[in-house]
Amino acid sequence: MLREINEIPGVVERQIRDGAAIYREEGLRLKREQPRFLVTCARGSSDQAVTYFKYLVEIGIGIPVASVGPSIASVFNAKLRFSGGAFLTVSQSGASPDLVSLQQRASAGGAHTVALLNVTDSPVGNSAASVLPMMAGHEKAVAATKSFVASLVALASVAACWTEDHALLDALASLPESLAKALECDWSAAALPLAASHSLFTVARGHSLGIAGEAALKFKETCRLHAEAYSAAEVRHGPIALARDRFAALVFANGDETDESVRDAVEAMTMAGAKVFVAGASAGGAHVLPTVSARHALLNPICRVVSFYRFVEALSVSLGENPDAPALLKKVTQTV
Repeated sequence: MLREINEIPGVVERQIRDGAAIYREEGLRLKREQPRFLVTCARGSSDQAVTYFKYLVEIGIGIPVASVGPSIASVFNAKLRFSGGAFLTVSQSGASPDLVSLQQRASAGGAHTVALLNVTDSPVGNSAASVLPMMAGHEKAVAATKSFVASLVALASVAACWTEDHALLDALASLPESLAKALECDWSAAALPLAASHSLFTVARGHSLGIAGEAALKFKETCRLHAEAYSAAEVRHGPIALARDRFAALVFANGDETDESVRDAVEAMTMAGAKVFVAGASAGGAHVLPTVSARHALLNPICRVVSFYRFVEALSVSLGENPDAPALLKKVTQTV
């Protein structure tokens, strides 16, 4: 896992060099065809990458993006009416039968299907109308890291071309340098308080919400720490009641319009008694973690997750866990 985390800047550099034209073509196709909606299909870390894309599209394009459970096709055999829409599958392996089933049913229902995959020669890739490669290379660790970041970069590239956001495209070109610096950020001050907590929240809003979801997943699978992800707007609607003794929170701030509500959530959690650590902003009562910002705020979540990966891998080792192959998990999970 550590080796693959350290490969991330190089993976992103390869994507920008070798994948830019492919991502641009898909972005321009979406711009030309103007789908009325976009449906996504993914599980685990890939589903968190889709959450990042959801905000890019809903804010930048103005059409709804909905995640659909594969079981509606693979288990319930539902007929889908997706005419006028686009359908996106995101998967590292592209091997799960339920993803294939939903993608095929979406195509039969009239949607143009797009698959973002690390293994393009796979059941999902072989049945998609368009295939976008992650270019992350072979990923051996069970916990996805470089393939997750590659998903984010590919989706940001597609969105930038779809919305004609030239500032975002320019910022993507310098992202590998920012990610190399993000690997050097030391979050060790958060290790003991987070490990000693009975439970913890990962909190964000907007474009970083998928990063919070990914962080909660990694805490569970690599450290066996119970973590739940919440929007900064939702955490005060009930969940904050848990933020008392031996409770902690890791908060991700974007450096954009959502920061004020993130600070409000941080202050509420610290007042309730939680130990709170914030990446990307300062807030009363919270410990501020060092971060690196990209040249565009929409890429800050990618920098944050790279710093988090370096932290959570070290935390897993310090807790006596095996971050490369957590118990009860395997790299490719095939569900029906």
